[in-house]
Amino acid sequence: MAMKQMTRIQKIRYYAAIRWAIYILLVLVSAVLINIGKGVKPIYFIPLCVCICMNEGEYPAAFLGGICGLLLDEATGKIFGYSSILFIVFCVATTILFRHLLFQNAVNVIALSAVYTFIYQMLDYFFYYAMWGYEGSGYVFSDIALPCVFYTIMISPVVYLIIKPIVKRFYPKKAKNIEEAMKI
Repeated sequence: MAMKQMTRIQKIRYYAAIRWAIYILLVLVSAVLINIGKGVKPIYFIPLCVCICMNEGEYPAAFLGGICGLLLDEATGKIFGYSSILFIVFCVATTILFRHLLFQNAVNVIALSAVYTFIYQMLDYFFYYAMWGYEGSGYVFSDIALPCVFYTIMISPVVYLIIKPIVKRFYPKKAKNIEEAMKI
């Protein structure tokens, strides 16, 4: 039996379903990796969200940020929703920045991941340690927060190289406008 030829809309929906299934799998793998072992680890969700959100709209980005933030809250034992709010802001800002200002390349992904991780770690340090004046809070900053930022920056190009072929293969090609179609 020959399959009926899919229309452009059906292909776009089919590829979007495959693309998001792969994204969800990567988010779940990141959740497993962040829960394995002890010690300082990178925040895998930040470069993953940056790489995914540079191609998506604001609503999917906000949803992705909310889910990744909740998974990070669960993994780190923070107040439920704390990271989610920050990740929603990060993801929507990423979508807007890549749509209007930045090119989609590894340098911009690394830079945004570095900025977002630094902001996240600074807020985490301030709200959980410095604000309450705990003894040894400088140790937390120098031996936990800064290495976490460094490790996340180091993992960002790897995440970009994983997401780039997925986007290239499963993101719909731009439709030709009338001027491009008439040049044939």
